[in-house]
Amino acid sequence: MIHLKEGYYGRTGFHAEDIAIIVLQNKVSFSNGVSPVCIDWNGKYNVVNGNQGKIVGWGKTEKGISSPILLEANLPYIDHISCRKMFTNGFEPFVTVDKFCAGSASVSGQGVDQGDSGSGLCFFHSDSYYLTGVVSNKDPSINNSIAVFTDVMYHIQWIRGLYNQHN
Repeated sequence: MIHLKEGYYGRTGFHAEDIAIIVLQNKVSFSNGVSPVCIDWNGKYNVVNGNQGKIVGWGKTEKGISSPILLEANLPYIDHISCRKMFTNGFEPFVTVDKFCAGSASVSGQGVDQGDSGSGLCFFHSDSYYLTGVVSNKDPSINNSIAVFTDVMYHIQWIRGLYNQHN
């Protein structure tokens, strides 16, 4: 079952509330290739500008082809205010209140590309990875590694409600 956030209206809503939860009917078996990620339910961990997060995905490579293998990249965190100020070409409305960015203005190649939407950006705290953001969108007119992420903590009450409903 897929739960979309009620206020999501796609591009016409500037991709605000761009988050969904998939509830599986069966438990997932963990292995070397499948492992869980933590949720910071109580907001215990802070991420600040420059902290390196890890993202994995099968999106397009720097050569413009879809990757046949799972790729990973390390991206520096950029808070909401700093991110929004980076865009002056009309893209800034897409950095809605529930967003932050990650990536570098000076780096292209290692980052988020088409096919990576929905991938999680995780930060390492206390020996575990914590899901901090979900790829939402990217300015199509700029060729750098900066992408816009939906902030998981912004939606934690909604996520907790679904968790409690299905457990």
